[in-house]
Amino acid sequence: MFMSFWAAGRARPVLDATARDQLIESGLAHSFIDLPDGTVHYRLSGPEDGTLVVLIHGFSVPSFVWDDYITPLTEAGYRVLTYDNYGRGFSDRPAVKYDAELMDRQLRELLKALKIDRRVDLVGYSMGGAIATIFAAAHPEQVRSLTLIAPAGLGTASPKSAEMLMRPLIGDWIVRLFGLRIFHDAAAEEARYAPDPTAFLANFDRQLEWRGYGDALLSTLRNYPFAGAVEAYRKAGRSTRPVLVVWGEDDATVPFSHADQLMTLMPRAKLHSYAGIGHQIAYSQAPMVKDLILDFLNAQIMPVTSGGPGGKPRGPLSRLEARECEGCTSKSPEALAPAPPSTK
Repeated sequence: MFMSFWAAGRARPVLDATARDQLIESGLAHSFIDLPDGTVHYRLSGPEDGTLVVLIHGFSVPSFVWDDYITPLTEAGYRVLTYDNYGRGFSDRPAVKYDAELMDRQLRELLKALKIDRRVDLVGYSMGGAIATIFAAAHPEQVRSLTLIAPAGLGTASPKSAEMLMRPLIGDWIVRLFGLRIFHDAAAEEARYAPDPTAFLANFDRQLEWRGYGDALLSTLRNYPFAGAVEAYRKAGRSTRPVLVVWGEDDATVPFSHADQLMTLMPRAKLHSYAGIGHQIAYSQAPMVKDLILDFLNAQIMPVTSGGPGGKPRGPLSRLEARECEGCTSKSPEALAPAPPSTK
């Protein structure tokens, strides 16, 4: 039994220098850089003197989730950095605890290694929203603005099957023997909402070819504060930096109900929420979200949290489909073709 468990964890090849060279030659990878915890796959595009926008992906889908954002942002004059979190995509899968400190350290060391010494605009999707918020709270001098898309850190909706994965040994056994099939099937369900489901799933599956993906996700499930980043949100929310929040109201993975708490912790944030759209909003509605981000970055307007009828405060949570400023527009939910709610 022990031997079968051991063998299952080593059935895949190691993502080494030779594999990385082949990925670059095939056009599947962009650039690699060595950091203290491992080698990181990243992509840096756009004018060198442009304001830097860092796009941070979520729990299981690596940085290709941002592919539809890069050209619009760079054509607008921004320099754009995407990268694969440790354990995902083509980045290393170090044998460490996948917690908030690791993800924060990876981003900090990546910016340092790339000699980026100016403030950046962080955009985080799902777990990437928690990474961005924790980074902003810990390194406020490095962050100019925050965009949080269905951000984790205040709670997630975990299926009952996740309880088994959290158990020592049992969870490890399940992931080692069946993890790749489980993750593939979950991605296949999510791919239905992508503009090109076949390409989405093919891009997702490439990271499964290398050893350590399942172990990294399991460690993240056990150690990352998916519901424990309240203080980071509170601390980041004390800053006067602009914050944009985008959320699908039918999100079944990071429930929209957490938006009330987020807006209390970050009272200056501006929320755009959309009915009929689930957790896949970052890629199922990429044109809409891209426009919101560009408007936000271009204007850097401080959000309004008061000014309801009769001048009375709106309260901490306001559903806003359009910017409250002259010349700023945002598509309403009625103008979209709503994606079905996430079943992830």
